[in-house]
Amino acid sequence: MNISVIYPQSKIEWNWNSALLIPIYENHLPVECSLLTEEQELAIQAMIDRDLFHGKENEILFVPFINASFAGTILVGLGPQDKIELEKVRRISAKVTECTKTNRIQMLICDWEQMRTEYIIPFIEGVMLSQYVFEQYKNSDTIHKDKPTQLTHIKFIVSKDKDISDLQNQSNQTVIICNAVSMARSLICSPANELTPQSFADIAQDICQKIQVKTQILNKGLLEEKGLNSILAVGKGSKREPLLLILEYNTKSAIEKPVALIGKGVTFDTGGICLKPRDDMQDMRYDMSGAGVVLGTVCTLAELKADVSVVGVIPLVENMPGGSALLPGDIIKTYSGKTVEVLNTDAEGRLILADAISYVQKNYSPSRIVDIATLTGGCIIALGHFSAGLISNNGDLSNELIKAGQETGERLWKLPLWEDYDKLIQSDFADIANIGPKSEASTIVGGVFLKQFVVNNIPWAHIDIAGTAWGVKHIPYWDSKYPTGFGIRLLTHWILRNCKQI
Repeated sequence: MNISVIYPQSKIEWNWNSALLIPIYENHLPVECSLLTEEQELAIQAMIDRDLFHGKENEILFVPFINASFAGTILVGLGPQDKIELEKVRRISAKVTECTKTNRIQMLICDWEQMRTEYIIPFIEGVMLSQYVFEQYKNSDTIHKDKPTQLTHIKFIVSKDKDISDLQNQSNQTVIICNAVSMARSLICSPANELTPQSFADIAQDICQKIQVKTQILNKGLLEEKGLNSILAVGKGSKREPLLLILEYNTKSAIEKPVALIGKGVTFDTGGICLKPRDDMQDMRYDMSGAGVVLGTVCTLAELKADVSVVGVIPLVENMPGGSALLPGDIIKTYSGKTVEVLNTDAEGRLILADAISYVQKNYSPSRIVDIATLTGGCIIALGHFSAGLISNNGDLSNELIKAGQETGERLWKLPLWEDYDKLIQSDFADIANIGPKSEASTIVGGVFLKQFVVNNIPWAHIDIAGTAWGVKHIPYWDSKYPTGFGIRLLTHWILRNCKQI
C-alpha cells in the first residue's frame, strides 16, 4: 500500500481508476470541496436531493463522473460529529473498500481538510485489514477472473497548518504494522501439513535474518537436555518433533531488561488422547495464532527500528494422539521444577506456555511478561468474539494493555485472579493439575495455572484470544473466513507507548 499525505496545492495525477473520497458528518451538507468543479458539485447535490445520502454512519454513495479525469466521488457518512471515534473510522473505512472494489477503484484521493488527522491511521488500518486475502493454495484458473480490485494508493489532503512530515511517518509505520498482521494471518491460514513446528521456525528465521532479529531454535535434544519437559510431553505424540523458537531484538545493547512476549504455537491441536469432536477440527490449525502474533510483533518492532528491547519465546508443538502421546493422569516435572498432573491432554497450551514462561525468566530476566494464546473455549462463552480475556498480576500493566486495546480496536476485558481460584487446580498427586473441576471458570483457571510459573512478582499478563483470533463476524475489517492477527497492533502500540528505553 502506497500512502501519501499532501497539501491542497500539490499536483494530483488523476486517472480512471482513481476516485475522490469526501467524509461527511451527519447533517453537514451540502458537500463542499475545492477539488470539485461546479458541475460536479451540482451532480452530487442532485443525488442528495433525491434523499440518497445524509451523512449517517456507514452511509456510502458513489457519484460517477463522465467528463472528468477521475472515475467519480465517494461520499462516506461518519454519523454525528460528537460520536466519531478511532474504531468507528476503522470500521467505516472497511465499508469504503467495498465501494472501491465494486467500482474498480485503485487510488483514493481523500479530502481530509475538515477531518482530524488522528483519523488517518485507523482509516489506513481499516482499508489494509479489510483487503486481506489468502489464495496461496489456489491455482490461477481457480481464482475468479473478476477478482475484486484492490486499493494500492491512498492520498490524504490535509490543511496547510498540519505537520505533513510527521503524518507521513505515522502512515508509513501503520503500513509496516498492517503488513506484519497480513504475514501472521497467512501463517495462521496455512494448513498443518505445510506449517509444522519446524517449518514455522524456518520461516521465522528467514524473515528475521533480513531485519536484525536474532533467532535461536532449541530442538528436541536441547529441550531434553535443559529439562523443558512440558513442551516435550505435549509434542511426543506426534512424529513432528517439538521445539522452542527464541527471537531477540535489541537485547544485547539494551539499557533496560527486555520485555518478554510468549506465543502459543500448537500448529495443530487434535486434543491428544482427549480427542476433540470432529466438527470444525480443521480450524485447529489456528491454534498457533499466538505464535504468529509474537513473530509479527517482534518483526514489526525491528522494521520500525524501535528503541525497545524485546525477546519473543514461541513453543512449537503438534498435539496428536499417537502411540507415545501424553496420557490423562501423567505427571510432568516442568522446567521450573513444579510437577503437574495432566487431567486433560486438550489443555495443552498452558503446559507449553508454562515452560516458556519459566525459561524466559531464568535466561533473560525480563521486566515484563505478556503471553498470548488461543487458550480456552470458555473465553468465547464468556466474551464471545467481541473481546479477548486479560488476566494479570499487575494493575499498571493491565491498564496499559487495556488502553492500548481501546486505541487499536483490539479490546481486552480483565478477569479476576483471586487466590480463591488457586484451589481449583489442586492435585492429589502433584503440585498442581492442568485443569479445574468440570468447566468451572475455565478461562480464569487457565490464567491461574500460568500464574504459578511467574516468580519474583514480575509484572505478567495473559491474553486469551480464543474468541478473537478467528470467526469474528461483526467487525467489517476482519473477514470472518480468515483469522484476524489479533494482538499485533495491540502489543506493538503498547510496547512503543510504554516500553521504550530510557
